[in-house]
Amino acid sequence: MEFKNISKNILIVEDDTFNIQLIETILSRIINATVVSTDDGDEALQILSSGEPQIDMVLLDLHLPGKSGREILQEIRADKAMDNLPVLIITVDGLDEIEFRKMGANDFILKPYDINTFTEKLSRYFKED
Repeated sequence: MEFKNISKNILIVEDDTFNIQLIETILSRIINATVVSTDDGDEALQILSSGEPQIDMVLLDLHLPGKSGREILQEIRADKAMDNLPVLIITVDGLDEIEFRKMGANDFILKPYDINTFTEKLSRYFKED
């Protein structure tokens, strides 16, 4: 499934450069996405609050140096302006779906990435008009 007619801004918060490149490659195959990436939680929150660019989805690693993905997610969910922003956790953790949802995540993608699973998860949030 491809969504090439859809253009979205996606923020990747991940500290592993290889994983960022892999996600960008997967995204380029399925959607017309402008990707912004950072490995810093405070910078991620600054990007989101600035509105430039307007972010349509966050792919958030749980394990980051400094501010953790959980802390970032809590701050996103505490901000009413970002309440409906889709946040997908990207992780190696084997937490179950209930735990991710309790944290405030819309969904999760387990590492290592599978392009079919990745596409299926994104399709829930990106519909063609």
